[in-house]
Amino acid sequence: MLTPMILGDLAVWDEYEFKRRSRQLDLLASGDFSPIKDEIALAFPNSNLPVRAIPFVQRYVAELSGLYDRPVVRRFRGASTAAWQKLAAVYDESNLNAALSDVEQALLVQSTVLVVVLPDGLGRVSLLQLLPWQVDRVDVSDPLRAADPRNWTKVSAEVPASTVGGQVINGRMELTTTHAWRMVGSTKVGIYNEDCTHPFGRVPVVAVRRTSPAPGRWCAPVNEAVLNLQVSLSLQAADDENIVRHCAFPQKVIRNASPSQMVEEMTIGPDKVIALVRSGDPTAPAPELAVVQGQVPVAELVSFAEHKIRLYCAMLGLDPSSFLRVNTAVTASARLFAAQDRKALSDRLQPSLRRMETEIARLVAEVLGQRELMPMPAGLSVDVQWHKPEPPADPRADAEANRARIALGLDSRSAIVARERGIGPSAAAALVVRNVAEDRALAPQDPNGQQADAPAADSEETTEEATAVDAAAEPLNGAQVTAVLDIVQQVSAGLMSAATAVDLIGLAFPMMAAADVASLVAKAAAHKLPAPAPPAQAPANA
Repeated sequence: MLTPMILGDLAVWDEYEFKRRSRQLDLLASGDFSPIKDEIALAFPNSNLPVRAIPFVQRYVAELSGLYDRPVVRRFRGASTAAWQKLAAVYDESNLNAALSDVEQALLVQSTVLVVVLPDGLGRVSLLQLLPWQVDRVDVSDPLRAADPRNWTKVSAEVPASTVGGQVINGRMELTTTHAWRMVGSTKVGIYNEDCTHPFGRVPVVAVRRTSPAPGRWCAPVNEAVLNLQVSLSLQAADDENIVRHCAFPQKVIRNASPSQMVEEMTIGPDKVIALVRSGDPTAPAPELAVVQGQVPVAELVSFAEHKIRLYCAMLGLDPSSFLRVNTAVTASARLFAAQDRKALSDRLQPSLRRMETEIARLVAEVLGQRELMPMPAGLSVDVQWHKPEPPADPRADAEANRARIALGLDSRSAIVARERGIGPSAAAALVVRNVAEDRALAPQDPNGQQADAPAADSEETTEEATAVDAAAEPLNGAQVTAVLDIVQQVSAGLMSAATAVDLIGLAFPMMAAADVASLVAKAAAHKLPAPAPPAQAPANA
């Protein structure tokens, strides 16, 4: 982790190294592994190891992001109906959810993202994100509140200005409390007005952070743990390949070589011979050519890489099975705990994203107010609801739980559909009605024109009656017949009363009709079994 060097009252910050690591994370998250080549050159300066792409940073971002993958429900508080509809249309037309998804993903590794709202024609805006490596300078009016953009007086950053021959040339963007401009080619262009001014009265930028910055700093430290593990895994993969390559080729050696056969410099390879001197005694055995081959420690190398991933996941609270695909089955409980861990990490990010949503909405309204005839509200706030359903750990158990919640009145069909599909309550209710109607229309018809598989009525009485009829239609098995016969025989023998037998059979076999049970017991009580004869007494001895 980068720490400032303190010289008396001066804290020296290595800004170059901080920006280098921010740039590395940005490239690795986008799938560009050129930073790994530089790290290999630093770690192994005398080798020519290949670059092996292990997308750990990409997998980490994909595992924890996704709040904006599904439609987002926003409620603009403090806005009239017309302003609400206008803002919703602007968000949809400008595809701001895609831009906010990029901000969410960058926030996981950069920890700080600046967002600038740019006008993009009538009824449209675009979001420009500035990462820490792009920001050249941030001037603050009060160092104690350096993290608050309201105390910033100037922001200078690098943004694409032109492209020449497929190469991107960066130019300067400058935002102050009164002016906002950027370079397009070699021309200075105003962002909000042609004269480069703006009426917002502050630096028009939104700062989003995953963690709090150090005192006096405007940005938080980047996620160096993810970067270090990515570099470590890539370097190990390159080094492991070098080890396997050298162990795979057999090596020719001369055993019992004489001193005259020694060489000072040995180049290892399949076509090289290495002379090994066992003894300088001329009476020693004659040299012998042999071929040796090293043993590749594949299991140890793989175990070492897996250990690093498991250690990092344990420190972060992530399930390592998301990064290590093994051939063993994952239980439903393990999947449930992994989903809970991901949700806990995602919930930590949501407060920052909620504040970002409100600040961006206010800035969007101000930008639109410069070109739109309809005035936008000043004290605007946004209530946002994300929908990110996790894959069910046990689909059958979840379905049974949903049925039970609906039956108890704790939930509804439309509410369940709204959570799973990420849509509003009205759209979910319409979808439920449409699906039920389609299911009934596709149900098979009986000869009388009725649906053969029509769903039962919602009342509990109808359900119980249908269950009783189905159960009564099933015959008793052998063990059940024997149990009923034993009870009936006890009634006939006078060992059990008829009322007790009726109650006992009704409790043990509720599927039997009460009238049938009463008739069976009555017939058994009417048919008395003969009393057993007393045992004969032996004649007395004379």
